[in-house]
Amino acid sequence: MKKLIYILLICVPVFVSACTKSDASWTDDELFDAVLQETVLTVTPSIRYQPIVGFGGMYNPKIWWGSNMLTDADINKLYGASGLGYSILRLMIYPKESDWTADVSGARIAQQNGALVVACPWDCTDALDDKTHPKGKHLNPEKYQEYTDHLVKYVNYMKDNGVNLYAISMQNEPDMDYTYWKPAEVVNYIRDYGAQIRATGVKLMAPEACGMQPAYTDPVLNDPVAFANTDIVAGHLYQGFTDLSSSYVKNRHDYITGLYDTRLAPAGKTWWMTEHLFNDGADETDSFKWKFWTWDYCMSHLAKEIHMTMEGYCSAYIYWYLKRFYGMMGDNDLRSIVPEGEITKNGYILSHYAKYATSTTRIKVDSDDSSILATAYVNADGKEITLVVLNTTKKDTKLAIVLPVTVKGVSAVQTTKEVNMKETVSQLSQDGKSAFVLASANGITSVRLSLF
Repeated sequence: MKKLIYILLICVPVFVSACTKSDASWTDDELFDAVLQETVLTVTPSIRYQPIVGFGGMYNPKIWWGSNMLTDADINKLYGASGLGYSILRLMIYPKESDWTADVSGARIAQQNGALVVACPWDCTDALDDKTHPKGKHLNPEKYQEYTDHLVKYVNYMKDNGVNLYAISMQNEPDMDYTYWKPAEVVNYIRDYGAQIRATGVKLMAPEACGMQPAYTDPVLNDPVAFANTDIVAGHLYQGFTDLSSSYVKNRHDYITGLYDTRLAPAGKTWWMTEHLFNDGADETDSFKWKFWTWDYCMSHLAKEIHMTMEGYCSAYIYWYLKRFYGMMGDNDLRSIVPEGEITKNGYILSHYAKYATSTTRIKVDSDDSSILATAYVNADGKEITLVVLNTTKKDTKLAIVLPVTVKGVSAVQTTKEVNMKETVSQLSQDGKSAFVLASANGITSVRLSLF
């Protein structure tokens, strides 16, 4: 009993002192010493994987969301260097040409901020529908040339109005009911008409099926001409990607991630994730069931999926609506957790990748703790290495980042339940071969290392 009292007398004052001491009065060494958990991240810049093009979201379409459009100020907040730094904007190719002007201003602003603009058709237009699909539209094969003319006209219209599209898709989700295509029809169209679209200077994305499913992707890969005309193999992840305990999801995950080394990289091509969203519980009337409101949900869904797509050789990640209660920015929906025009937690998560991985090449990084998930990137001139790290544990962690090269400077920011893109403690070892960063529990931390 006397021993217990002695321990309490010694330890309690130290604990009280630590709890009452302000962050500003701690030295970096004291903060690191107070953290009991350490994880070593070993970076190997010489082992390189896929190029990373960028990250972004879907521009709210005028024909669906006329009352919830992105303002020019919203676009600057999302795409500006002083904002979230997003690097890809996705547009809908409206069936009516009279609607095309609605997206020009926003696309121009995103482009002026350095973003790539891509576009995708949902509707083949009433004039080209052969009325054979019971739930939606189906493009008349005899009118493929007219459809191509429609897409080429859109590309040229945007160019004439100051928007140089980076890529367009031949069809959003051909396996669904907006405009349905059989897999063989997708192949035939890309094979016979894809060159006309690429002749405008844009890249062609395909097949962009709802679940990145082999039934649509394999036929394109297996036709030499169709594959040659396909610059970006695109698809969505609505059929699951992160829950590898499900044999179905694991098989789909392994299929997608296996494409890069075996089929795409040898041909100089990449795969992009061009649409997904997370809004579990959105249809519930009880707000306590709106799972997308919670930080844990954002971390275990969006953050984990982006991390796993990067590990899976994906070159671009594009979320669904930018401005929506489950998107990157709050809207006027009562389910929005932030006021209209304010940034959501999802918005900050995507910004970590947009600001720290865009226009880089992913490189090898090994973590000695499976609960600390890290991806690493090197810029084009090799003078900067960045990391995005998910600390999925319940403990603050000291990241010890080990490199085979000398580091000149280190900085880091983190997002947690409490803070957004806030600077966190970082320092270099005396020999410059290691960097140390404080990664808060259940948070996402991004690190920037400048090299000699």
